[in-house]
Amino acid sequence: MSALDPTLYRSIEPINENQWNNVVTQSDRGTVYQRYEWVRAIEETFDYEPRHVVVEKSGNPIALMPNFQVDLPVPDTVTETLPVTPPLKQLVSLPTGFGGPVVLTDEADALDLLFDGLESTSERTVVNHAIETYDLEYVRYGQYLQTRGYEPSFDSCLFLIDLEDGWDAILDGMDKGRRRDIRKGNEQEYRIEIDPLGTDLETTYDWYVKNLERVDGSPLPKAFFESLADRLEDRLRVFRAIVEGEEVGRYVYLLDDEGDVLHHWLSAIPDSDNYQYHPSELLHERGIKWGIEQGYERYNFGKTGSHFSNSVFRFKHKYGGTAVPIFKVEKGYSRVAWPLYQLGREKYVEKSL
Repeated sequence: MSALDPTLYRSIEPINENQWNNVVTQSDRGTVYQRYEWVRAIEETFDYEPRHVVVEKSGNPIALMPNFQVDLPVPDTVTETLPVTPPLKQLVSLPTGFGGPVVLTDEADALDLLFDGLESTSERTVVNHAIETYDLEYVRYGQYLQTRGYEPSFDSCLFLIDLEDGWDAILDGMDKGRRRDIRKGNEQEYRIEIDPLGTDLETTYDWYVKNLERVDGSPLPKAFFESLADRLEDRLRVFRAIVEGEEVGRYVYLLDDEGDVLHHWLSAIPDSDNYQYHPSELLHERGIKWGIEQGYERYNFGKTGSHFSNSVFRFKHKYGGTAVPIFKVEKGYSRVAWPLYQLGREKYVEKSL
């Protein structure tokens, strides 16, 4: 049998794109977020330090895990607890999107090499490693990760709709208020147009930023959009709602062919006055129907906090989707800083609720 050969890369650039994507596409656990193009766009845009581990067999990749070293978010309550002065670092797979190991064959040995390779090369300033994924099939790695010292948390979730149920059944499962607003939206003269992300990117990004400003959100940099439009154009679509000749909002969708999921990735409704035209209902309706037409299995409304009082949680729940906890696990690399960081973070969460 051929030996397995692990390598840690400080950039994805020297890795063969087709070989990397072949692992993602052929594996049961691959997603669009782990594709070469998505990882490369993160490298091009953000000031993160790549720490990708690839396992090869006979010169061909058979397992991979993209990771980035990023600044550890440290609230004041945490800073007061730690005996050292930030900045501290953490390893995340992936910091923008969902990550985790992707394995084609020799699963047990390949997993060991992926995680051993990452741990053995981490610097002293790295406090922890985190993996976050929407794919609950990762529970098959639950006991394995536990034996390696990883701990789970379920502080966020997704709302997923089973598209195989068909539009009529999906509509019947919605809250009556959502059904009413969909009906009102359809009483208008409207149309939904679908374009690649690169078409009128300036307006899409500008409206996305305005959308986030209303909720005090932090927008992703424009350069990330530009890189994705250039590298991953076939996996991104912009749905535009036009009511009585005026455009009232856009949704950006991410096509996860590997995971059979249509992700509602970003909202771009520039003015709160536009909600009188029901752009959310019109766009979600078209998105769900389009997902059915394209053969996707699930429709994702996007990430939200998993607290019952969260307004976004309540809004998305009314569309009738199933709340699916995001599978998140973390392992502390620092015996001193990690438990103190956890304690400070718990206090911060308690204050914010």
